[in-house]
Amino acid sequence: MLITSLTVLAWGLSPAESVPQPQPQPQPAVAAAPLDGVGAHIEAQPVDQGGAAPESTAHPAPAIPGGPDQGAPTDAAPASELMLLRDPWEKPNRDIFALDVAFERHLLAPVAHGYSAIAPQVVRVHISNLIYNLDEPTTTVNALLQLHVGRAARSGLRFVINSTLGIGGLFDIAASGGLPRRTADFGQTLARYGARPGPYIMLPLLGPSNVRDGFGRFVDNMTDPMGFVLGSILTPVGAGRFAAEGVNWRQQSDGTMKAVYGATDAYAFARAAYGEQRAAIVQDSTGKATALPDF
Repeated sequence: MLITSLTVLAWGLSPAESVPQPQPQPQPAVAAAPLDGVGAHIEAQPVDQGGAAPESTAHPAPAIPGGPDQGAPTDAAPASELMLLRDPWEKPNRDIFALDVAFERHLLAPVAHGYSAIAPQVVRVHISNLIYNLDEPTTTVNALLQLHVGRAARSGLRFVINSTLGIGGLFDIAASGGLPRRTADFGQTLARYGARPGPYIMLPLLGPSNVRDGFGRFVDNMTDPMGFVLGSILTPVGAGRFAAEGVNWRQQSDGTMKAVYGATDAYAFARAAYGEQRAAIVQDSTGKATALPDF
């Protein structure tokens, strides 16, 4: 997704007192809005240098019918990842970030603002439902690869219900019936089985990522079941879908983008929030994460 939506709250650390054995200082807490436009809010609690995290104060995620999935290797992926990703390619990353910001400010944002002015909120909600419904098959596939059989079944059932009773996904009938939306991607799948994130990278027109998740996004795009039905991004329908996703995301993320641009260093702001959010998403795939409540 173009210039990924995110919001960061960072607190400075007080210097430790001069004592023979100074106590470790907590890392800053970061609250990140969804980076993929999906609608997850993550609050990472301070973690001391020994790796122990205090009990989460985040609001619990909505209950998923059927209870926790059984039989999944819950400790295959690391319990946590580095919040601050390595950035050995910072110079080219910053150049790409500048291009992405220019594109967002001068093209995507004006289109999204026009869309908000023209389309009533109820129409925008139905269009968002339709866009999200097209992603359910990819979620189902990745949930299966992660051995979350229950999640995969619920995602597949959501797609069937919303594509039929929900008129192609315009109405989220499944959520009303107790099947809230959950997402899964191939980058998360790789992390579940131990793949590390690798260096931070900025993707042209797609925003923050890392080596593992960038590869995962490529795989998801190449194997997207709906892509085989509607056509790839090189086809008119596929390109229209990609554009609609970008405008829909930007329309929902106006406040968070203002926060990004208001940061002293917007690039570092985005990098920290992306690393924080992806770490929590990876933990969610193992069942070890703090709650990932949905907006």
